[in-house]
Amino acid sequence: MMTYDRNRNAITTGSRVMINGTGKTGTIKAIKADGMTPAQVRRSKTVEIDGCDGEFEPIELIRLGMH
Repeated sequence: MMTYDRNRNAITTGSRVMINGTGKTGTIKAIKADGMTPAQVRRSKTVEIDGCDGEFEPIELIRLGMH
């Protein structure tokens, strides 16, 4: 599944990202988007990041380079 970060950069499983507000970084390990529209995915807590607890909204993330 592909979605977009807060700057409209494409992110997908394996993308390295930073969480806006906390500065924590990690790699996306899953995007849970079953049966959701792209707009719903972008504004729902659907992203799991290695090394970070919980799930995050794609609009909370900033992509760090390409993978």
